[in-house]
Parts: sequence; C-alpha cells; structure tokens
Amino acid sequence: MRRLRNQFIDIISFQNAAGYFAAITFFVSLFSLLIDPKIGVLTSDMLDGGRWWNAGLFVFHLLSPAEIQAGTFMPWIFLIFYTYLVFSVGKILEEDMGSLRFNLFLFSLMFLITIGGVLSLYYPLFVETKMIYDCLLLALAIRMPNLEFFIIPIRMKWIGIALFVYLFWERGDEVRMFNSGLPWAGLFFGFSSLILFFGRDILGSKIREHKTSTWKAKQSEVFTIHKCYVCGATEATDPLLEFRYCVDCEDKEYCENHLHNHAHS
Repeated sequence: MRRLRNQFIDIISFQNAAGYFAAITFFVSLFSLLIDPKIGVLTSDMLDGGRWWNAGLFVFHLLSPAEIQAGTFMPWIFLIFYTYLVFSVGKILEEDMGSLRFNLFLFSLMFLITIGGVLSLYYPLFVETKMIYDCLLLALAIRMPNLEFFIIPIRMKWIGIALFVYLFWERGDEVRMFNSGLPWAGLFFGFSSLILFFGRDILGSKIREHKTSTWKAKQSEVFTIHKCYVCGATEATDPLLEFRYCVDCEDKEYCENHLHNHAHS
C-alpha cells in the first residue's frame, strides 16, 4: 500500500501543471474559435446523445458560444489574457505550495467545476469554467496578500477582496432573477476546493491577528502600584502625584486631589 501511495505521489507531483493546463485551454479555445464552436460546450442534447467526452473538455473551454459568435477581437484578448493569468498565477502558487499540493488543488478544482457544469444544465447553479481563474486569483490573494502581481502597484489582498465582492454581487442578481438559492449553492460548489485547501490559512490568519493584537494590548499596559479610586490616575499618568489610603474607607486609595474630596464608603 505504501509503495502504491509513493508511486501515486510521484505521478501527481509533476511540475508546471498550470502551464500544461494553460496550453490545453489555449488550443481548445482556439479550436472553438476557428473550427468548431461547440467543442467543450455542455448541452443536454450532447450528453443525451452520448458525447460525454465533451464534458472532459469543458474546463478547457474558456469562451462561451456567445463570445465566440460575436466575431470581434475581444475573444482573442480574453483568451490571451486568461491563458497568461493561469500560467503566471499557477507558477507562483506552485512555488509557494509545492507541486504535489498545488496539483491536487488544481485537479480537484477541475473535477468539481466539471461536475458543477454538468449539474448546471439541469439546475440554475451557474458553475462556469472561469471559476477556475477566479479561484486561482483568490488563492494567490490568500497565500500572498502583500504581493503586487500586476503592473499597477495594487496588493493582491485588495484585488482578492474586490473580486470576492464582485462575484457575490453578480451572484445576487442571478438569485433574484430565478428567485432561488441554488446560484449561491453553485458559487459555494465552485469554490469548494478553495475552501478545502485554503480555509485553514484564512482561519489561521484571523487567529494570528487576534493573538498579535492581544499581545500588543498587553505590552502596552504599564504596571502600576497606585491608582485613584475616583479618577483612575496612576503614577504612570502623573509621576508627581501622591497617593494615600483613606482611614474612613475600606482599602481604597486616592490621589491627593480626591483624598479629602470623595464620598466615604
């Protein structure tokens, strides 16, 4: 069993998986632009007709039929941009996570997006291929929040927050349109790999922030011996202030300003 596990790890740990994924996506999308716009497009007719192999190409088909039939240069720009995006972001994540963990993340993402795309034919889940690219960007924002990835000097955490807000805002329109919560389920399903692989990073960062803030708060506290029961003054707030205990009060200390000017208890 251990030998089989090691062999599986060796197979799945190959390098530059994002580069291969980007190259296949480019050529499949290019084929759909130039030859067959239906390749990699999921329809219930294709699945009922036995063309299940088309589902295997779904994650590599970046452009929608409407974008392909538009006949403008915009599909080409999107294709080049997204191909470069997945290659460069994937390379950074692979160096940070290691080939094995990144490949498992990418393959699970591809598998779940494919399942979600098939289910979206029958339910309004709206699981699309572009979720892969959204997940890669969000993963980079989680792992390297201070990285300035684009030419514009914007940190990845702000790009991730803006993308997250936009996706939820866009999904809200679909929820209202269909009067159903299934589009929310589709968004959760599409991002399930992101939650599985990086949920601990998100939770861990919050715990670290809380511990850091608590530690700083404790460090900022100054140890004092005297404190006025009325105004709260200490020798730290006023080193020249004198403090005395009142003989008529039970174990209460006052500053010189309130020693003879307080209600006895």
